[in-house]
Amino acid sequence: MIPVFDPQDLLRLKDRLSTPKKITLIGHVSPDGDALGSTLAFSEILKQKGHETKVVYPTAYGSSLSSIPGATEAIIDRENPSEARQAIAEADVLMLMDFNEPKRLEELQETVLEAPGFKVLIDHHLDPSPFTDLCFSYTFMSSTSHLLFTLLDAIGWRDSINKTAAECIYTGMMTDTGNFSYNSENPAIYETISFLLECGIEKDKIADRIMRSYSIDRLRLTAHILGNNMTILPEYKTAIVTVSRAEKGEFNYQVGDTEGVVNEPLNAKDIEFSIFLHEMNKYTKISMRSKGEFPVNEFASKFFNGGGHKNASGAEVFDNLKNTLALVKSAVRLMHP
Repeated sequence: MIPVFDPQDLLRLKDRLSTPKKITLIGHVSPDGDALGSTLAFSEILKQKGHETKVVYPTAYGSSLSSIPGATEAIIDRENPSEARQAIAEADVLMLMDFNEPKRLEELQETVLEAPGFKVLIDHHLDPSPFTDLCFSYTFMSSTSHLLFTLLDAIGWRDSINKTAAECIYTGMMTDTGNFSYNSENPAIYETISFLLECGIEKDKIADRIMRSYSIDRLRLTAHILGNNMTILPEYKTAIVTVSRAEKGEFNYQVGDTEGVVNEPLNAKDIEFSIFLHEMNKYTKISMRSKGEFPVNEFASKFFNGGGHKNASGAEVFDNLKNTLALVKSAVRLMHP
């Protein structure tokens, strides 16, 4: 299955990109592999077409993602706010990728909403907010990176995907499906991978750089979390894993060090629903994964105003870890009357 784009939307996009422009591409807070992969791939292709591009993220990405081509050139708002906001304010076009509502930009939200540039949303999450001039949103797509590929194909830019852009697209597709272990049964995914391989990517090396580049501190933190902070609710086939701000300090936490922890409990045959609670400065982040038919997106939406996909979703609760854990346990019981 691939998106059926509105022909008028494609024409508007092509017309907007028909002459050189200043284009700023923006991903969400705590950008993951898909946010980086999609923005950096599109930036590479737009530069080939004669556009001047900049890539902006609200906060830093994990060190394991620094090998993605172009990642180290991105502007991080929390580190360089004046540069990031100037890039947004001066842009003729803003490409907003891999998020569905402006609150996912945190401190950059107002800057983006007030920016005069033409706004284009490219995303695969549920219920996008109507804050852009043009929207390409298809929730059945497993990643924004794969959606970008199909969009480029639809506007006749497929041949502009070089090896650099292909590496970015593959990284986004791989990371947003857990190395193709969930949300990845669409045959079009593997047709796209075949094309990317023909572009010269070395997919095994990409996976090795992303999935096997952890620090010793990260390994110890993960071992601590799984060994000491995992609650099993066997009657609901559910595991809840937590990490506090204090614990992160004990293990020299770096951004991205808990990426993928939520997937670990699903390796147990008796666990079908995994929840990871990550205590931040002002809120607790909830990551959810499932295997089989349990709809984590319904759970996230019903109890925490979150969203995502059937087997991968998330939410935030503006409360501390202890209170959020109690809320989550209650929600699990309510979801299984």
